[in-house]
Amino acid sequence: MIKHVLQSLPIHVLSAISPPSTILKQIQSILADFFWGWRTDKKKYHWSSWRNLSFPYDEGGIGVRLMTDVCQAFQFKQWWTFRAKQTLWGDFLKAKYCQRSNPISKKWDTGESQAWRIMMKNRTKVERHIQWKIRSGSCSFWWDNWLGVGPLAQYTSGNKFNNAKVYDFIEAGQWNIDKVIQTAPHNHVHNILSSQLRQ
Repeated sequence: MIKHVLQSLPIHVLSAISPPSTILKQIQSILADFFWGWRTDKKKYHWSSWRNLSFPYDEGGIGVRLMTDVCQAFQFKQWWTFRAKQTLWGDFLKAKYCQRSNPISKKWDTGESQAWRIMMKNRTKVERHIQWKIRSGSCSFWWDNWLGVGPLAQYTSGNKFNNAKVYDFIEAGQWNIDKVIQTAPHNHVHNILSSQLRQ
């Protein structure tokens, strides 16, 4: 009942917004009270914490999910959707917050929305697990993790990066060696030139 009904009710809301931690605790408290039950209008004793019960069966739990973990997963998915898919919502955020900078280099400013602040907070954790394939080369040369080492911008001492795409360094289906050597971080030139391009 808890796993398939009660925990499923707030899923739609959690996928759209990130409620305060107090709300998540209240939801977990209600679920715990339902699990342990009541007796003559009084809560029965909780013999184990809800966190312990949320472990998988083989680790001694009952397999329920923590609301904080569910909320965190949806927050991560929001950033992944923003970065990896073309959506009306993503286009709106890019137009509002990233007109002059890449989402990876963007910093949260006072006055910007709470939703954007949460996305900025989770950005680093999610970006570690996003890797772009070269294919047509439309990903950002400096900010997208297309080489597998993170953004190339973090390996340079300069503080001004243009909006160059990977395809700007490809000519006739091959790497433009001179341009790569002149522009890319020296310790990653070999890795770039060794990367296979789709013919």
